Amino acid sequence: MHLAAIVAHPDDAEIFCGGTLAKHADRGDKVTVVYMTRGEYGGGSDTTEAEIAATREQEANTAAETLGVETAFLDYEDGRITYSLENRLQIVDTLREHRPDIVLTHFRDDMHPDHRTTSRLVTDAYYMSSLPLVETVNEPWEPQNIYYVGKPTSSFDPDVYVDISEYQSKKEDAIRDHESQVEWLQEHGGIDAEFDDLIEGVRAQARTLGRTRGVEFAEGFVPLHKHTTAYLD
Repeated sequence: MHLAAIVAHPDDAEIFCGGTLAKHADRGDKVTVVYMTRGEYGGGSDTTEAEIAATREQEANTAAETLGVETAFLDYEDGRITYSLENRLQIVDTLREHRPDIVLTHFRDDMHPDHRTTSRLVTDAYYMSSLPLVETVNEPWEPQNIYYVGKPTSSFDPDVYVDISEYQSKKEDAIRDHESQVEWLQEHGGIDAEFDDLIEGVRAQARTLGRTRGVEFAEGFVPLHKHTTAYLD
């Protein structure tokens, strides 16, 4: 199996589904994290966007080693991802290039505009990726499903759970690999106040989800295609 998480910024995958990615990688599955941007808005005015982007790309690659996954970077600009036919076709070609069985991405209801736009682009590209008359560099490909990740502050209400009890510590280590962003979020406050203590917040959310499943830690997902529970299966 090949999983591809297509997320807006470095650290998004680690925060929202890092335990699941590590668990699949440990099982022997191929796992790729595709970053739409390099997160160049994630810093203060005492540095440049280029410097932040370089730092965050390096941190993302370090986190990937911790989780046992691969990385790829697209060239969208942080805070400026827009929905267009051109961008949708680029994501179509990204799906065809990596050929994942399962795609993970942001839930549609999210405070961050990059998360919302990424969700829409990936969802629409998923539909178009298998169409032979949609021409891109790579050949058509049809992933099996999309699983959405989200924040507890949105209308995100997961109905698929993955037990990550044995991978919570690895998830936290991968988040800590994003050293500059952990520091930035803890200092930034404001709209990211929920992440004032990033590691503690992520751990608390995983523990809360775990309690609903009878395990210590879990991550939650909303699938695009929901499986039947009786008949038609």
